[in-house]
Amino acid sequence: MTDELIISADSSRRCASACEQFVSDLAELLPSINALEFSAGFGTLPSGIALARKYSDLTHGPEGSLSSVLAAHITAVTNLREAFLEAGRGYQETEDDSTSRIGNTGPR
Repeated sequence: MTDELIISADSSRRCASACEQFVSDLAELLPSINALEFSAGFGTLPSGIALARKYSDLTHGPEGSLSSVLAAHITAVTNLREAFLEAGRGYQETEDDSTSRIGNTGPR
C-alpha cells in the first residue's frame, strides 16, 4: 500500500469542476442569509430584542456566524479547486515530458 495520491488530468478536472459547483452553490446562499431579518418576529420587549440580535449575529454577524463560515468554506474550496487544477497541470507536464523522452531515446 502506498501513501501517495496519484491523480490524472481528467480526474483533476472533474474534482475542480465539483469544487466550482460547490462554490457556486454556497455563493448562492450568501445573499439570502445576509438578508435575513429577525427583529419583527420577537417583539419589542428587551428579551425579544436581545433574541433577535442573537439570531442576527448567528446568521450574519461577526466571526463564527453562518455567513462568515460559508465565506471561509468558499475560500477553502476555491483553494482546493486550484490545487486540483495544479495537480492536473503537473500530471500533464510529467506525461508530456515522459512521452517526449521516450520518443527521443526510445524505451529503456
